[in-house]
Amino acid sequence: MNIIFAAFGLFILYMIQKKLYQRNWNKNLNVTMAYSKETAVEGEEAALVEVLVNDKKLPLPALTVKFQTSSRLSFLNSENSSVTDLYYRSDIFSFNGREKITRTLPFTCTRRGYYTITQMALSCTDLLYIEKLTEIRDNFTQLYVYPRYVDIRRLLIPFNQLYGAILSKRRYFEDPFEFRGMREYQPFDSMRRVNWKAFARTGELKVNVYEDTSSQEVCIYLNLENNGYVNHYDIMEENIRLGATLSDMFISKGIPVSLKTNGCDCTSKLPVQVDAGTGAGHQTRLLQSLARIDLELPVRHLSEQIQKDLELGGQIPYIIYITNYCHDDMIKAVNAMARANDSFQMIYTYHRDMQDSFQVSPEILNKTMFWEVEHID
Repeated sequence: MNIIFAAFGLFILYMIQKKLYQRNWNKNLNVTMAYSKETAVEGEEAALVEVLVNDKKLPLPALTVKFQTSSRLSFLNSENSSVTDLYYRSDIFSFNGREKITRTLPFTCTRRGYYTITQMALSCTDLLYIEKLTEIRDNFTQLYVYPRYVDIRRLLIPFNQLYGAILSKRRYFEDPFEFRGMREYQPFDSMRRVNWKAFARTGELKVNVYEDTSSQEVCIYLNLENNGYVNHYDIMEENIRLGATLSDMFISKGIPVSLKTNGCDCTSKLPVQVDAGTGAGHQTRLLQSLARIDLELPVRHLSEQIQKDLELGGQIPYIIYITNYCHDDMIKAVNAMARANDSFQMIYTYHRDMQDSFQVSPEILNKTMFWEVEHID
């Protein structure tokens, strides 16, 4: 009889703790997961920071946190994880009441991209490790991994040539949004340029001075079409790096840069296009757009975009065309672009065994720069 009463008592205790955990295990349980920074460059190191707070007296003997992210983020600690097309991780924590745990998971950004963690799965057991309780929680954190810049020494001579050609065509005017400083008022200055706050402080008339900018725009056409049966992702990644490097070099000189590519955004699935602009903020927008390009998505011929732009007419910018694709439709479009605009430069990217496949008219050849890309095994 005593055994029966003891068993019944244990059953009652089990049911009480079971109901207690069912109702309260996830109350005042805060779990956040965030990348240690919002931006990085391919090859850099960053970390994923998990912060867990059990802000109640009820202990949690075994709390499991599961999440997934891109396998292109190479985590240093591979315990409790598996890698396929994604990186899957499952960490177990043991909590006392009123306890906070912070765990940092370092990783290397092996590839350019846009990475997010949007959800995590939580599961917990009761005190007897019998009952399993689960919950899915939203958790948004994002990381832009920008393309790294190419070796500037390889670009310096052609860039100086391009920059010199652009300078010969540009018309300067003052940009009212790029404040440079103040100077003494001169009789020919407009009163609209007087800095009245400075006059109130000093009693002297001073006028605002703005940075010079240029009406000459550079448009970078970035072709990310596959050149054959084999997807040369290493070459296309180099194309993206060239676009990022050149945009930074021109923007640092105050020259507006726009971007047109047939590479598609990983979220919208649409081709990426960035209107002309200058300044650090515009370069950030360009880098974010380049980071979000997904080379696995299907692309259209960039020659279609070129044809549309030629039909629109209007003021034609200085064009830099970056491509590893050299089929007939591209060659025809490039020849038409060069005939319509003498401000044109093409950068052809290739592996050493591919150069012979490139055929272009003699008048374009002197405007073509060949950029060899090393094979990546």
